[in-house]
Amino acid sequence: MTLYTPLAIEDIFPEKPAASPVREWWIDGRLCLVRRDDDGYFRLERLVSSDPQDYLDQRFQPNRVVATVLF
Repeated sequence: MTLYTPLAIEDIFPEKPAASPVREWWIDGRLCLVRRDDDGYFRLERLVSSDPQDYLDQRFQPNRVVATVLF
């Protein structure tokens, strides 16, 4: 395939982004984003909910360890 463009090949075909270290995980019926830390623990990165009461729940506070192994 020939491309007639003044742009560099990297601008047309950028590198694929690295896989995100954040995983989606359902905890008690709520969508959470968890990230594995250097110690191997899964920590809560973010809660995704439309219910304001969920954000007041201590179980969904950021940086809380949610599991040592992801099932």
